[in-house]
Amino acid sequence: MNTPTELTDAAADAAWKRYPYAIPGADQAWFTFPAAEGDQGTGANTYFIECPLRGIRTGRNLALMAIFTAMRVPLARLTLRADFYVFALFDLDAGTYGTITDFDLPQPLRVRRTHKLKVARGVLDVSYETSEGRARWTTRRDAAGAPVPFSYALDLRGRDGSGRAMAATLDVEVAKPPAPVGGDELGGVKTCCMQLGTFSYFQTGLALRGRVRWGDFEDEVRGDAGLIDRQYAREHFGKYTDLGNTRHRHEWRVLHLDNGWDMSVWQQFDAERGDRLVPFSGVTAQGPDGAVRATTDFHVERLSFVRDPGHVKPMKALPSGTAFLTDRFHLTVRDWGLSVTAEPCVAAPAHGMPIEYWNGPIRVIGQMGGRPVSGFGFHERSKLWFRPHELVFVLRETLRHLPATGHHGPSPQAIANRVWQCDVLLARGDVAGARRYLEEQVAPALDALASGHRDAAIEVYDALLTAL
Repeated sequence: MNTPTELTDAAADAAWKRYPYAIPGADQAWFTFPAAEGDQGTGANTYFIECPLRGIRTGRNLALMAIFTAMRVPLARLTLRADFYVFALFDLDAGTYGTITDFDLPQPLRVRRTHKLKVARGVLDVSYETSEGRARWTTRRDAAGAPVPFSYALDLRGRDGSGRAMAATLDVEVAKPPAPVGGDELGGVKTCCMQLGTFSYFQTGLALRGRVRWGDFEDEVRGDAGLIDRQYAREHFGKYTDLGNTRHRHEWRVLHLDNGWDMSVWQQFDAERGDRLVPFSGVTAQGPDGAVRATTDFHVERLSFVRDPGHVKPMKALPSGTAFLTDRFHLTVRDWGLSVTAEPCVAAPAHGMPIEYWNGPIRVIGQMGGRPVSGFGFHERSKLWFRPHELVFVLRETLRHLPATGHHGPSPQAIANRVWQCDVLLARGDVAGARRYLEEQVAPALDALASGHRDAAIEVYDALLTAL
């Protein structure tokens, strides 16, 4: 593995790469480093990293994701700890993945003398005791024992659902300064899960060196992209949601473009108010020189959906029924000349969480500023589409994005407009009328679609009838 000196040479002249460092324009009480990387005594504290990796000997294309989460939940005079650790590896060539989640949650009548998760104050040092040994994420140290600013060591381990051992030992160097979510306007202080004052920054321009072991595979790996995301809030993230934890869900997209721009695209939905977007929903981008820009004027068009196969069960499952998640999508930011489409590298990448949670690698292609771009990213989703009006939306969007020709009856766009009319009946509370309308006006038209495109629409149609 490379020494700290070798890894830091490329960024040695960066004026910002010193401790202490404060994000310009942000609240120094919350965004001064290295303290911002450690435990700040808050109710919610999360550490996230994703990156693509390539095997040196094998040429195998992989991706990695890891999450360390600490929650402090007040109950009467007590403060309960609710922590978990997620580690996943993705085989981009085969389109497969392995994942492990380890929970350390309070249980009735059980007194915990120790906790699996430990987070140091003042500096980054996070560890979690797994069944495969200690997983750890720390700031690297120089020969004298002093922390190397914005240089990290990862030692991740676990065992996937097939019983294969997973391990990743990586050195991580960061080439760009921490970026506040929301840019200058928000200064890294956003609303998340209806909690005002959620602190959030990310780091991009990652260079990674190390070794990955996954079952029979083992190789030295390198990576030249990725994102570290930090989020912490005064109260735990379940404070303002419903008991089923279904009201506030999100979609998060991370993009690494080959023109040097990295982007965090965050959307939050309020299910009790028609899935309307709530703040903060926006795009924060960081350029090759580290400059940050942000906007709430953007559009995500969902090109396709994928049905939740239910292989990974959350702790709090949705009411019975079929649910869909966004799959392919198109992102537009008009003021930046950004127009890109994303395709999944791995199908249905679900992970164990308190709620339904999907996250996996994507490939991106399009243009920015009038020039072609391509790239890699991750697509995180907890937003499920399963209520009747949501399934009307899913069916309509599925039809809208089918090819216009080659069918024996009405065009997919015309059928999509028929489906949309069903919303009127649902708004009137006429469930029986909605079923009759679908069976009489929509079902025959779906049967006339070209065989190669019919199945996706009928799958959603059947789920909608069941939901009604």
